[in-house]
This record gives sequence, structure tokens and C-alpha cells, in this order.
Amino acid sequence: MKGICYVVLLSAAPFLAQAATPSVCNPYTFIGRVMDAKHDAFGSNRVAKIAAANADGDLLAQTKTFSRADSRRNYALQIPMATSEVDGYAVQNAAIDVKVTDDVGKVWSGVVVDAAVGVPGGVREVDIVLGEDANGDGIDDSLYAQLEAQWEDSDYWRSGETFDPHKDYDGDGISTIAEALAGTNPYDPQDVLRITAFTYAGGSRSRATGTRPMALTFNAIGGRAYTVEEATSLTAKDWAPREFFIQDSDSPVNVLSFPSGSGRTASTVYLLPISPTNAFFRVRAE
Repeated sequence: MKGICYVVLLSAAPFLAQAATPSVCNPYTFIGRVMDAKHDAFGSNRVAKIAAANADGDLLAQTKTFSRADSRRNYALQIPMATSEVDGYAVQNAAIDVKVTDDVGKVWSGVVVDAAVGVPGGVREVDIVLGEDANGDGIDDSLYAQLEAQWEDSDYWRSGETFDPHKDYDGDGISTIAEALAGTNPYDPQDVLRITAFTYAGGSRSRATGTRPMALTFNAIGGRAYTVEEATSLTAKDWAPREFFIQDSDSPVNVLSFPSGSGRTASTVYLLPISPTNAFFRVRAE
């Protein structure tokens, strides 16, 4: 029901002569994840507050982060909309300012680039990273400094060499910055996101078909969201998302996530074979 509006009397005196009453529409919704500089998502033990205001600074909407293991998202911010300007509502294409108050009380302003509402009933997915990037390299300044300091204290430091966050210093196949954002140690070749077991499992994850599933195990880290991708060829690299099942559930999901601070967990997901051809699988941390 996108774009639908309906007339609502906004006056306490409906029988008095008044200007045309604006129509209230379905809200415009921002959804996604609020994360800190390390891309650790706010969860059940770390709550952030999100608020949206119009160009005059008037509050339009506010919400808090939530934690759901079956969703990669941890916030949904609904902006009330109307067909014309009225207090407490936004109009289509209006610019707004989204502010986030983190779990230590720091307020981050302008956290959504080009923040504007669209068509009533519309949805925009935006991941919000609370960090500072003064040099515009796409990496939070404090995270960059932390990784550089760790590199200088590691066995991989070389005199005269300049730190490069995109380099794979420990040789495990994953760059320094990618490991940091996945929550693994970029200077420990044994600490990397990888599939630790892949087998055909007993039992059934589908009561309808009784198909024996494939079981894929990896170490998950709290605050991250994980997806499973499949490719038919490592040369073509035609990776595509795959639905999977979790233990004791017959409902497929697309993402597996854990509350921030929950540590590492050996996690097993189940995939139903869809064809007899060869396939390759990988797990991605988001």
C-alpha cells in the first residue's frame, strides 16, 4: 500500500472555517543496522537511540535499536508523512537530520548521507556506522590508528614500510581491514572467519520433503550478521545468497546474527540440496 494517503482532521474545531486539511500518508521507513567504528552492531546489551528531525529541528520520529537473531537489521525508523507541511510530519523529498545517541551518551549527527524521505510507504535500507573519517579513506580514524599500532607491535612490522590496512599481513587470505570488520585478529593467521566443517547431516530440516540437509559450521562473533553464499564455479565467481535453516527450525532464513558482546559461538546452519551439480559455499560477515 505504498503512497496511500488519507484525510485526517488536525483541528480541534472541525466546524470552524479553516485552511484545507492536509492528508496523512503511510510513513517512510529507514531500516538497517547501527554499528560502532569496528562494525560491531548494537544489540541487547548496547542500545542506541535514533531520532529524525526536519530542517527546522522539530522532532519527527525516534526509536531504539533492537536485537533479533533472524535479522541483519537492528533498527526501523518510521517518518510520519503528509501531503503538505504540518507540524510533526514530513513531505515527500524533504531533507531530514538523523541523529544517533550511542550507549555512552555521545550524539552523532548527520549519520545518514543525503537523508531525505521518499515516496510515502517507501523503505530505504541504511547502515549507520558511528565513526570519524577525517581523511575520507572509508576507514574510521580510531580503527585505523588501532590497527596500525597493533601492526607495529606485531611480528609483521618492517622498518621503513608504511602501514596498509588493505594488506594481508598474516597471510590467511583476508585483508587487515576485512578481518577487523569481521571481528577476527588481522595479525593471527589462525584467527579468521572460515567454514570449520561441512557435512551431510542426519535428521531432517524439512518435514515436508524429509530431505537430508548439508550442515555448515563456522565460528560466529557477537554483534555481526552472517549470510551464506553459493557459487557453481570458483572461476566465474557467481556467488549468490542461499537460504538456510537453523537448529530445530523448519523456516528458512537469510541471515544469522548474535547480540553484541555474546562472544564466539560455533554455529551450524543447514542447507537443502537444490541440484546434483557441484557447488561451493562461503560465509560472509556483514
